[in-house]
Amino acid sequence: MANTVQQYTPEEIAKSKEYIDGYIQRARKAQAEIENYTQSQVDRLVMAIAKAVYDNAEYLAKLAIKETQMGVLEDKIAKNKGKASIIWNSLKGKKSVGIIERDEEAGIVKVAKPIGVVAAITPMTNPIVTPMSNAMFAVKGRNAIVITPHHRAIRCSTETVNLINAELKKLGAPEHLVQILDQQSRINTRTLISSADVVVATGGAGMVNAAY
Repeated sequence: MANTVQQYTPEEIAKSKEYIDGYIQRARKAQAEIENYTQSQVDRLVMAIAKAVYDNAEYLAKLAIKETQMGVLEDKIAKNKGKASIIWNSLKGKKSVGIIERDEEAGIVKVAKPIGVVAAITPMTNPIVTPMSNAMFAVKGRNAIVITPHHRAIRCSTETVNLINAELKKLGAPEHLVQILDQQSRINTRTLISSADVVVATGGAGMVNAAY
């Protein structure tokens, strides 16, 4: 059976573009503010993202199971805590601001520069950990991120982002540094992908291939 491409009306496309443009504009404003952060400032934000999930591991695990009807509570809790800890420990010592590498022999100096706005497509199977890890990676590089969650994991993924933003706010981080779409649809996902500077897609092979 041949693959079919869903067609949208000009009105639907225009409405989606207006909706997504709002997210992109807010993200660019936040990214411009974080671009001049020091390494220590960036790392505090990244740690706060991990902390939000680690401290709320059980609550978020219960939300995810209730909404997606997938997973075992004990395993979900362990994954939320384990991934938050592992990813933070893998990132905390890495340079991502300013000069990150010098090759004196070759005369090469590598300087880290933000990409801009990251679009992240997150799956139903990992509705807590994937938004968390994508946000950690994006912010580590001084980027803003807009997440589009799976339609069967909107509530738990949104609550994850809300908890993350509550922690970031305590540190005075720019508002809208981490956002999640409140209207999930294929056209909005497609518009977000085409509007962002880079796409990170996690999920089934078909969706990932289409995104990239």
